Amino acid sequence: MKKKNVIIHHLEATSSQLSTSILKDQFLKSIKLSDSSLFEDSRQNVNNWLFWMQNKLKMNKNHFSIEEMKIAYVKSRVSETIIKHIALRMRNTITNSFLEAEEILSIINKMYDDLNQHYTTQRQFLKLYQNKIFFHEFWMKFRRLSAKLEYNNETLLNDLQHKISSNLQRVMINEWTMNLNEFVDICMQVDVRLTKLNARSALKTSTTQVARFIASISMMITTAISASISAWKKLRISNVDSARKKLFKKELCFKCKKSEHRAHDCLESAQMHEITANSKNNLSSSK
Repeated sequence: MKKKNVIIHHLEATSSQLSTSILKDQFLKSIKLSDSSLFEDSRQNVNNWLFWMQNKLKMNKNHFSIEEMKIAYVKSRVSETIIKHIALRMRNTITNSFLEAEEILSIINKMYDDLNQHYTTQRQFLKLYQNKIFFHEFWMKFRRLSAKLEYNNETLLNDLQHKISSNLQRVMINEWTMNLNEFVDICMQVDVRLTKLNARSALKTSTTQVARFIASISMMITTAISASISAWKKLRISNVDSARKKLFKKELCFKCKKSEHRAHDCLESAQMHEITANSKNNLSSSK
């Protein structure tokens, strides 16, 4: 009887645990993350897609009771183009077939992350030109990008010849036949010389500009002085003319300002001229 009661108690406890587990699973399964977008080609960001897929498989693992369900889900979130790349390892008959969904994600990451980096580097390399930067700075960028693209030296030399500055191209126009290292060495030397010449030219230009500025300021000052003198003369003449008009109306001499004679008959003016002439004669005789 006791054994029967123990068995019944054990069955009731097990049933209770199972029901609790089922209810828990049902509760967890109701919280389901939305599906990731379909990964189709290299224009999409593979890292964002992988993050979403890994998070989905981790958070909703109770929806995927076996690994085959995870693999099937990953297959449903990629395009047919990508399926073709991984189709061989999807077969159960081969020795290295996929056993886990994480293996498929790892392969896709390696395929498209490298492809994205190559595409980005290629675009940066196509846009790279020396323009106005120093050659050694340009060469460092050129070498860093070309190393990732793995171009041969002949291709690099051809690209480099068309990416250096126009001034450098004019100087190096007769040096197209040498190898890459020799071409780079000469470019370094020529660029240093061109930089010095440009610095001298800039200094000469600035000196010329300063001289022109000083000349323009001097011309402005001279013009202003001339205008002031001209205005002063006009004012003086107008003042003299107005004074003479008053003397003329009163019939007075312009020189002594007395009546009954004109300026050309003025005795005081004649006497002054005579005194001045005698003084000059006396000074010359005393010498």
